[in-house]
Amino acid sequence: MDRHMIASRQLHVAVAAFVLASASSARTAAAQPPTARFDTAQTRAYTIGALVEASRSAVSLVRGAPGSAALVARVERLLVRVDRPDVIRLPLDVLVRAPFRQGDAREASFARVARWQRRAVVPGLGAGDAADLDSLARLTVAELKFAMEGRQPPVSDDSVDIILTPYTALQRGELQVSIATSLEKLNRFERKYGPEAPRLNLAEVGLNYVAQWVPPFRPNADGWPSRFEIVASYVPSYLTIADEKARAVTVAELGLRSYLWQRGWGGAVGGILRPGYLSVGVAVAGDRDGAFVSPLRGKARVGGFIGWGETKVAVIGGDERRLLITRQMQLLPWVF
Repeated sequence: MDRHMIASRQLHVAVAAFVLASASSARTAAAQPPTARFDTAQTRAYTIGALVEASRSAVSLVRGAPGSAALVARVERLLVRVDRPDVIRLPLDVLVRAPFRQGDAREASFARVARWQRRAVVPGLGAGDAADLDSLARLTVAELKFAMEGRQPPVSDDSVDIILTPYTALQRGELQVSIATSLEKLNRFERKYGPEAPRLNLAEVGLNYVAQWVPPFRPNADGWPSRFEIVASYVPSYLTIADEKARAVTVAELGLRSYLWQRGWGGAVGGILRPGYLSVGVAVAGDRDGAFVSPLRGKARVGGFIGWGETKVAVIGGDERRLLITRQMQLLPWVF
C-alpha cells in the first residue's frame, strides 16, 4: 500500500473519530466553537482517493438513519466502481482540467465517431469512471451533506466542512478553471472583434458575416470564435522603390487572416514582434504603379502577400516585378 493510500486511511479514521465526538457533544452544547479547518493551500495535493474517503466517512455517519438506505446503497455502488488503485491515486487535477470541463470540447472527430479512437476522455480514467465520479460528487455534496445535517444527533457544520474538504477543493478548482476559461473566451472575442482588431471594408463585413455558418469560419460547438477571417481588400497604400524613387502601388488582396490566441500576444503587450494576428493571400496589381490605379488595369501583375500584425509585405510578378510594403490601416471607413 503506497503512502497516498495510507495517509488517506489515516485521514478517514481521524475524521470519523472527530465527527463522532462532535456529534455526541452536540446534545449538551447549544453552540460549538469553530474548529481548525484543513489548510486550503494543501488542496492541490488531494487525490481522487480523498474524494472516495470523504464519501465513505459521510456514508458511515448516515447509515441506519431513517430514509437513508436508498441513498447509502447508491453511493456504495459508485464507491465499489471507482475505489481502484489506478483511480484513487490520480490527482484531482485530472477532473478539474478535463477537456469537457474546460469548455475546450469540439465536435467529435471522425476517428472517435468511427470508434477508432477509444482512449478515455479524461486521461487516466477508464470507461465510465468520469461519469461515476461526477455522480459521486453530486450525491455527496448535496444529498449526503443534507442527511448528515438532518440525522439525530446532527453532525456539526464544522465536522461536515472537514469531511467535505476534498470536494470543496474540487469545486474551487473547477470554479477557477471555469473563470479562466470564460476570461479566455472574452479575450478571444476582444482580439477578433474589439477596438484593436483590423477594420473591415463592406465586402469583408458581408463575406465574414455569411462565413459564420461555413467551416472553418463558424464558431465551435461551445461558442468559441473561429481564428480565421476572410481578407478581400483594396489597398492603395503599398509602397515600393523603383528607379531609386518611392512609389505607391495599388493592390487587391484576397486571402485569410488568422488570429493568434497565445497569451502575451497582441495589443500593446505583444507589440510588433508578437502581434495578435497574421494574414496571407494573393496580391494583384495593375500594369503600372500608382495610388488608386485599378488592379485590373491592363495586364495584371499577380503575386502574394503576408502580414505579421499591422505590417504587410507583398511581391508581385510580371514585367514590372515589385517588392511592396505597407501597414494595416483603413484610410476611408468601410471602403479601403
